[in-house]
Amino acid sequence: MKEVLGPINEREFIAFYVHKLTKDPLATLIATILSQNTNEANAFKAWFNLLKRAGSVENICNLELQEIEEAIRPAGLYKSKARAILEACKRKEEVTKAILEGDRDYLLTIKGIGKKTADVVLLNFGHPTFPVDTHIFRIAKRLGLASGSYDKVSNKLSELFKGKELEAHMYLILFGRRICRSKNPLCEKCPFKETCTFRQEAGGPRQP
Repeated sequence: MKEVLGPINEREFIAFYVHKLTKDPLATLIATILSQNTNEANAFKAWFNLLKRAGSVENICNLELQEIEEAIRPAGLYKSKARAILEACKRKEEVTKAILEGDRDYLLTIKGIGKKTADVVLLNFGHPTFPVDTHIFRIAKRLGLASGSYDKVSNKLSELFKGKELEAHMYLILFGRRICRSKNPLCEKCPFKETCTFRQEAGGPRQP
């Protein structure tokens, strides 16, 4: 897959980018919240707007709810995302501790933070989780890797890619964005085309 997709560009994954830049648990969580249900370009725009409004990562938690809403509007669902960010800021010490210790259950007590968001943050901090987004659900099913609930797919992929969860997570997403797309997948460019159950059931190859 690496040979087909090339090296990972950190600007394609906002959580990875912010973690690498700041090493800050809360900042990484905020960036991940911004990425929910939108594309990375919108999430990055919202993140830089937020930084500009706050002046620094450290000052994000000093913003009022309305200021956060206005800054992150490009990410969509800005009202619910702003409330989640503000709640995380109010619990900054507990959130930081939970992320560093891998306490997923605590993160899930914050309204607006679901399993995938929590897992993305924890994975970036070295915990052996496997976040599952729509791309990964699709690929896991098409390639016959895993199916079922979020937890079933996540656990199975964690087993398959043990020790390389972060790299595998990002490459699977890139694979879903560029090749194994929901509509018009580029099957002829796929390195797994000979064993792909989806391709076989669909009746043959798809052209770029």
